[in-house]
Amino acid sequence: MMKKLLLTAALLATATSGFAMGDTLFDQKNPDHIVTPAVGYEIHSVTPETSVALEELGATLERVYEVHKDLVYRHNRGDRLTDRQHRYAEHDVNHEFLRVLDRNLTNRVEFFKRAHNWNGDNKYEHTANYQVFLNKHNKHAKEAVNGYSNSYGWNVLRGVRQDALDNVKAVFDQKGETATGEDIVNALSQAAAKHALTVNQEELRFYINELVWYTAKQTAKETNKELDHVLQ
Repeated sequence: MMKKLLLTAALLATATSGFAMGDTLFDQKNPDHIVTPAVGYEIHSVTPETSVALEELGATLERVYEVHKDLVYRHNRGDRLTDRQHRYAEHDVNHEFLRVLDRNLTNRVEFFKRAHNWNGDNKYEHTANYQVFLNKHNKHAKEAVNGYSNSYGWNVLRGVRQDALDNVKAVFDQKGETATGEDIVNALSQAAAKHALTVNQEELRFYINELVWYTAKQTAKETNKELDHVLQ
């Protein structure tokens, strides 16, 4: 009986401290207000694993261009193509690449939001961790409770997503299908590095990397799978 009471007391103490502890990633905070560079952290803005994934993504984009260029050439020469190859030859491959990239970035940010119960432009007002989060339609939602209505972690990852898309789109707008894999690596690396610069939280620095790593791996996987189907 005494052993059971001690175990119960220990569990209650752990639960109480867990509920009372503030979560810096959950807190309502505007990243734009944090300008001091982060120093002395183990997790770099872009880890070696993320760099490898980005290199794979860059190589995948170059494969896209090679396949597309070959199919366009064969189509113009009058070669017989499959229906799928014919459609791909007339396809805007940069638009499709950006669309898949956007979907994977968005899905991963949403994953972190749900896993942590973060507020992120929510439809409805809700209360969590003793804080009231305004919904995205409230006129005070941007600069309200503690300076911001959305969770800090969500704000940072959403910023990484948007900058990643903007950077890649800028490359495509400028270079079209002459873009290189290195251009894509730089575009995504710069988005991660920009936001990691002032993140003084090891866990969130890991999430920034994981967001970019996952997106690179998943986009490369889906794109290569499509190319394999086209070439069948």
